[in-house]
Amino acid sequence: MFPSKDYRRGGLGSLLLLAAGISTASVSAQSETRPVIAHGEVTAGDVYVRSGPSLNHYTICKLNAGHRIDIVSEELEWYEILPPEGTFSLISGDYVDRGEAPSGVVNGDNVRVRAGSLLHDNKYTVQTMLSKGARVTVLGRNPDGFLRITPPPAASLWISRRFVEVVPEELLKLERETAQPSSSAPLAERSAPSSGAESPVVGSDAPAAARPKAISSALAQMPPSRQREALKRIDEATRTEWIKPIFERRLQPLIDRYQAVASQTADEFARRYAQKRVEQLTDSIALSETVRRMRKVGERAESKRREFLEARAQIPDPIHPVPSGLDAQGELRISALYPPGSIPRRYRLVDHSPLGVRTLGYVEFPADSDIDVDLYLGRHVGVRAAQQRWQQGGVDPVPIYVVRELVLLSPTATGIEPTGEK
Repeated sequence: MFPSKDYRRGGLGSLLLLAAGISTASVSAQSETRPVIAHGEVTAGDVYVRSGPSLNHYTICKLNAGHRIDIVSEELEWYEILPPEGTFSLISGDYVDRGEAPSGVVNGDNVRVRAGSLLHDNKYTVQTMLSKGARVTVLGRNPDGFLRITPPPAASLWISRRFVEVVPEELLKLERETAQPSSSAPLAERSAPSSGAESPVVGSDAPAAARPKAISSALAQMPPSRQREALKRIDEATRTEWIKPIFERRLQPLIDRYQAVASQTADEFARRYAQKRVEQLTDSIALSETVRRMRKVGERAESKRREFLEARAQIPDPIHPVPSGLDAQGELRISALYPPGSIPRRYRLVDHSPLGVRTLGYVEFPADSDIDVDLYLGRHVGVRAAQQRWQQGGVDPVPIYVVRELVLLSPTATGIEPTGEK
């Protein structure tokens, strides 16, 4: 997906207005942990994480290909994410009483917490506000009197969705299953207490839930044999591959090695253990290929959409009168959470305001709808809905309009403006 000309409307000027006018009501909503709506994986090297959803917001850090992120919302061409490990927030030291290190207690009301950067000294973006009595974890003190703290639960950062692939939940589930001892082993073989999770790999971009934890713990409780020693070595090789980005994992050689153990008959436990590993890794390869095909389909769809918009921009549009009886109106955009080809077919309906762009809801097209969506993408449209329901799971419920009719309200196309910065 590529940014439009309007993505700059939520830039630095809007940010400063927002920082100066955060209300107490919004602060109370920001004091809770943001729910994660999807998990993503960075697809390029040196991708910037920013303090807000535009290139005008300052950079926080860089992430490399394979780094996993937790997505809490989307705005145009940007994902709002939970702060990656190693980032920090800033709070004035005047409003924190230091107790036993590293804890601190906020001593004022509506104290601003700002996004700290690993790359420079900017700190004008307000992430949230804390009330008197809130506890913080202090990481250090800056020369200007600000304290570096662990990001509070409500803090978030932003990354261009152009460089992020949403990871299917099925693949995440399989990663978690593969990273743990086989649950299909006989109960007697699984009942021994674990020796404890291994230390996480420092600098690993795989999420903690997906990193192998004592992948051979079931084997460790069994009497040694030649086949089980071989399985331990294969498990270690599997661990090495599993912390790599999805498309860099070489799993077929591991399947072949497990298959060799699964073919022997001298050790029944080793045979069944190896068979389960073969099934898990084979499923992982199949899911990875599905993700790869979905990415190619999405790239082709985006290329065709851009070609269509560029050609359409050369054709004068008729002026349509603004109709009445609309259920909603706004600009229709592709949603990264429901890319072209997804079921259900959903698109974002957004609105522009002095503070940036906000999602009004989702427009859902029934399977039998003959509406040509490409004629309306990037334009201001009116929606007449056959049905309206609510999507739960976010901070606020989001309306879903099952479309009966779309009406073009503005003849002005948004246009395409690719960005060269990550």
